Amino acid sequence: MSRVVEIAIAFFFISHIPITIFVDSQAVFSGELYHAKIRETTEWYLRTYGDPLMTPPYKPWFLSLVYSEVFLQLPFFFVGAYAFLARRNWVRIPALMYASFVTATMLPIFFELWFHKAPGYKPAMVSAFYAPYLLFPLLIIARTAFSAYPFKQPALSDAWNNKQKWV
Repeated sequence: MSRVVEIAIAFFFISHIPITIFVDSQAVFSGELYHAKIRETTEWYLRTYGDPLMTPPYKPWFLSLVYSEVFLQLPFFFVGAYAFLARRNWVRIPALMYASFVTATMLPIFFELWFHKAPGYKPAMVSAFYAPYLLFPLLIIARTAFSAYPFKQPALSDAWNNKQKWV
């Protein structure tokens, strides 16, 4: 079960890379940087669900979170995916820092989502889109907070590289 959780966390990081690059970053970078199909997909999402955070004009507090996602979190997605797949214990503190930061940022995000009122806005659907970005950081905290060595046994590649056999 533990390995399944580690792989799920790695997949979370991997899946977050294109979402950050192609969707979330549209809030802070010029539209000309994105292919027309990517912009059209985002516009369709906004028309269909009425996401108040990703709909221009963007609130300054939200832009600050997107900048932190693009410039601080995005590099960590690569590191986190590797570390959870390869079962690297050195990721414990960086993962706790990442997960704690993201969990804290989700409070104002969900507050805005739950209390926003607008015609056509679908709060349950939009909240469901955002939910993994709270649930996975909480899972990362649960997986890494309670042991100095969250990965008790190296991944198979570690055993091979160290010429050790793990049963």
